[in-house]
Amino acid sequence: MEAIVRKNPEVRVSHDNMKAYLYLPDSIMYDYTVPDVQEALKKSGVSYGILEGSIQDVIDARMFGREVLIAQGDEPKDGVDGYYEYKFNKDFSKKPKASPDGSVDYWSIKMLETVTEGQEVAVYHPAVQGTDGMDVKGKMVLAKRGRDLAPLKGKGFDRSADGLSYTAQTDGKIEMRNDRITISSVYEIGGDVDLSIGNIDFRGDVVIHGGVCSGATVKATGTITIDGIVEGARIEAGRDIVLRSGVMGASRASITTRGNIFAKFFEYTRVHANGFIQADVFLNCQVSCGENIILEGKKASIIGGEVGAIQGIVVNTLGSNGQVRTKVKIGNGSSVMRRIGILKSKIQVEKANLDKIERGLKVLKDMKSDPRRTELLRVKIRDAALLAEDTAELEKLEDQLERARGGSVKVIGRVYPGVCVEIDELKLQVQEEKKGLEFTRDMDRIVMCSM
Repeated sequence: MEAIVRKNPEVRVSHDNMKAYLYLPDSIMYDYTVPDVQEALKKSGVSYGILEGSIQDVIDARMFGREVLIAQGDEPKDGVDGYYEYKFNKDFSKKPKASPDGSVDYWSIKMLETVTEGQEVAVYHPAVQGTDGMDVKGKMVLAKRGRDLAPLKGKGFDRSADGLSYTAQTDGKIEMRNDRITISSVYEIGGDVDLSIGNIDFRGDVVIHGGVCSGATVKATGTITIDGIVEGARIEAGRDIVLRSGVMGASRASITTRGNIFAKFFEYTRVHANGFIQADVFLNCQVSCGENIILEGKKASIIGGEVGAIQGIVVNTLGSNGQVRTKVKIGNGSSVMRRIGILKSKIQVEKANLDKIERGLKVLKDMKSDPRRTELLRVKIRDAALLAEDTAELEKLEDQLERARGGSVKVIGRVYPGVCVEIDELKLQVQEEKKGLEFTRDMDRIVMCSM
């Protein structure tokens, strides 16, 4: 007769040590006791989270031949990092939306977000620290710590004593760049700019809810937004210009910016932008643009005048069926190439002169009181400044050449006779009405391709 071998309880611990399972082999001749199970747990290293009440239940219910959860650790609760809740719109679009009829809605453009004095602009939610856990073997399981953020940087706002609330110090424009909040002044005019208002020259942004009358001048280092019609006035901005209702210039208006221009229309106006221009109509205007000119609305057209851009032009209608003389040009003319050649020659001479000066200063290095040395130093400073200025201009023009490479004039709708297209130094006169064309440069000629 075989000897009866007593089978001991078995304990299996999960791979992460967060749970332990009890297994009681099938028993016919004898019963298990609580101390038997406790001994098995001890041998397995389980010392924490033991479900003491379950041990007797498993034995009494004779749960043989299957695993039963007998111990469970405490899972760690990770912390939450601190974060800022901003009470202003940081991500509004500065581009106009298309209307259902295919036109462009210039009233949809939003160039700036404004706040009022005392308005809460941001709320800080501090980090929530986590709670450490414990596995069934009594080892601590560390929770992820919540990290607090540094206080907001910038200007134009106050921080509360508890560091949780930020409020505007004054009325103005609010913007966020590189995690810095800046609240700066905005000059806002409720009606027209006329003789009662006078000329405007403002460091910051200007918002005019009316129009600008003939003879007035509006200058701003920031953006300029004008809701009403601009007449024969002068508008100059350091950043973008938005003309929601357009310009009736009467050959006296001038619109200039270092940024971009958005406008409903231009009539008899001189326009220049270092950036791009988006509008619906140019009628007998003189236009220059450092990037692209885009007239994509259903009625977008260029009629008369001279419209030029460095990178390219997109327009729905070019010219008119009355064969109005209209010139569009892209790229760089021969004057730019001549200027680049002149600058390269000047820079070569200036570098040679500076080399001669350096050699002369080496000869006179021990003669500090010699007037010749003083004169050479003066000339060196002057010539070094000239060299830096010419080099900067050359780099700018060469960049302009590179940006113009591969540009084109795209006409989505019709192009009429009377239109002259220029690409760099090349010219092409349109002789007959066409539709859906792209003008590009191919070696030494301009080609028209159907789109």
